Amino acid sequence: MTTIPAPRVSTRYTLGIIRLAADKDLRPAWGLPHGNSSRIRLKARGPHGPFGSITVGRRSGKVLRAEVIPYTGAAPRRAEGAAAVRALLASLPRATCPARCPAPTPAACIASRREVSS
Repeated sequence: MTTIPAPRVSTRYTLGIIRLAADKDLRPAWGLPHGNSSRIRLKARGPHGPFGSITVGRRSGKVLRAEVIPYTGAAPRRAEGAAAVRALLASLPRATCPARCPAPTPAACIASRREVSS
């Protein structure tokens, strides 16, 4: 698992959510602070993987909300509050699209991986 440098203030629960995102191969990375919050950028490898962000309070270090797009072309999924963000991340499948996936759509990407494994 990759070590992610966190801001000075982060709760254990926030760090647990970041670890969950890393376990799902979303490659979390801290963005620059903006106002009273900081963002954690999420981006899986490959063009069909999930991407989005988690907003964390700068002073409290608590997870405030998240927005994740499960794959290219899908509707965004949003969550408010730490427990809802954890549930959202837990519901996502592990990102498995390769970095240079030639498939034109997410469905074709999944089908091509099934053919290879068969």
